[in-house]
Amino acid sequence: MPIFINPFRKADVSDFEGVYVPLANFQRHHSAVATHEDQKNSLNKDHFDEKKLESPPDPGSSNSYSANTIEGLRAEIELDLAASGHDSAYDLKSKVINKAITDIGMGTYQWQLFVLCGFGWLADNMWLQGVALTLPGLTSEFGPSETNVRYTTCATFIGLCLGASFWGVASDVIGRRLAFNATLFLAGVFGLAVGGGNTWVGTCALFACVGVGVGGNSDETRLDVK
Repeated sequence: MPIFINPFRKADVSDFEGVYVPLANFQRHHSAVATHEDQKNSLNKDHFDEKKLESPPDPGSSNSYSANTIEGLRAEIELDLAASGHDSAYDLKSKVINKAITDIGMGTYQWQLFVLCGFGWLADNMWLQGVALTLPGLTSEFGPSETNVRYTTCATFIGLCLGASFWGVASDVIGRRLAFNATLFLAGVFGLAVGGGNTWVGTCALFACVGVGVGGNSDETRLDVK
């Protein structure tokens, strides 16, 4: 593994072993195959031309129906649309995405993504609650009134607004992985620095920096989940 990594290098599919699988070698999820067979057997012939699916495949033809071909996937999508009674462009795209997610299943990569994005949601929600819990301590430590100490929350939300505005655009430039890790890094570093604030104003500034990381992190988590 190289010591210095170029954060602006565009990743290629070959960099992630096992992620790209040729369609001909892909193993369809058993639930997707079973659902398709049930729909094919129960669908009325008036809504779909069964001959396209039931005709015996021609060994010399590349267009024979198979689940692991583009023609086979297209036939499954058309069958699903005919069974649902909706054939808009949105329904077509939704069927394609849902079938892909179902076939992919919940593997090691998906669980890793689940845990990673969970840390993003944890940071997002934890710090909003954490700021409120520190207000009484800030009042007793630095002496601001109960009214003025609430500006600590205001400083945090200013950072949230700046982070959400900046990182949403930056992720399109430098990539979501680098942006996601950077926002977690900022939230962690400045979150630790908050505990060493010498003045109330300085603590508010540190909370604002935490907000920059957390605000961008919430955007990146939503993008990664999508």
